[in-house]
Amino acid sequence: MKSHKVKTFDLEVLEDAILGNTGFCLACGDEEYGCEPDARKYECSSCGAHMVFGAEEIILMGLVK
Repeated sequence: MKSHKVKTFDLEVLEDAILGNTGFCLACGDEEYGCEPDARKYECSSCGAHMVFGAEEIILMGLVK
C-alpha cells in the first residue's frame, strides 16, 4: 500500500491564509484559493487528491512547523 507523506506548514503562512480564504493540499502542498478556513477533504485542482484543508483546520490538526 502506498502512503503519502503529509506536508507541514509555517504558522505565519497559515495565519495569512486564514485571512485570504486559502487552503492547502496535504498531498502535494499546493494552495487552493476560495477555501473556507474549516474546509476538509476538498479536491485539489493540481493533483486531484481529496486532501485540501483550510488553514484553520491545518492548525487544529497540528501540521505546523
